[in-house]
Amino acid sequence: MKRTSISVGLSLGLACVLAGSAIAQSGPTNPPMRRLVGSAEGSLVNRVQIGPTTMLANTVSMERGSDTWSARGYELKRLIAEIYDIDERQVDLADTGNANGRYDLTVSLPKEVAPEEMQRLLVDAVRRKFNLDIKPEVRSMHVYAITAPNGPGSGLHFHAAARVQSAEDSGEISYAGRGCFGVTAEGISVTHKTIAEFGRTLQPELDRVLIDETKLAGTYDFKIGKYSSQDELFGLLRDQLGLWVRPVERNVTVLRVRPHGEFAI
Repeated sequence: MKRTSISVGLSLGLACVLAGSAIAQSGPTNPPMRRLVGSAEGSLVNRVQIGPTTMLANTVSMERGSDTWSARGYELKRLIAEIYDIDERQVDLADTGNANGRYDLTVSLPKEVAPEEMQRLLVDAVRRKFNLDIKPEVRSMHVYAITAPNGPGSGLHFHAAARVQSAEDSGEISYAGRGCFGVTAEGISVTHKTIAEFGRTLQPELDRVLIDETKLAGTYDFKIGKYSSQDELFGLLRDQLGLWVRPVERNVTVLRVRPHGEFAI
């Protein structure tokens, strides 16, 4: 069975306190929201299983592939964000009585399917299980925009195609000693990743959604050192990589999630 991306989450508390620990990304991590899709073939939808989590408290796991998808230990809002590949702050979830529960969602298919078809299966399963309507809306939000006004900085190295080992070489992003509280780490190492992919690993710790406006194509290799605050991180990005982060207001697609039928009222 082909696996396009696998990510496993450890105990949140343990992962935060391990000195020198690394969080590696071996595949796409929260890529931009794909085209929102409609109803799926019923026979495949029935293969999606959703129920109360079997994971320990503060523990989650994630596995993605072309014929399998598994998210365990997730609250409903975060689960929807993972399915749509967006930041959790882009999900406007009403209190449906299920918001605070933790769930396991698993699917194993008899064939490989395209990412759009997998998303369609998962969306339909969540809609049916929790009796929800999910509607995309464009809203104005205060966000961070990351730009490269003078092009790549001296520390930002283009990953040449000749260096790619194989089609399965999707690169890696690893953090050393990433902290639990505040924006801190002993350093970051990136290999063969786009700026957008890197930005999405930073985004969860920031106080705003981060949008890539660098217009830098291709993938890059780079490292940055220790930082102990958001301002220090932004300074390293600017001084070493030529990447500027500034607060702006932008139109952002948000998912409005409501009990079924509410939109018709």
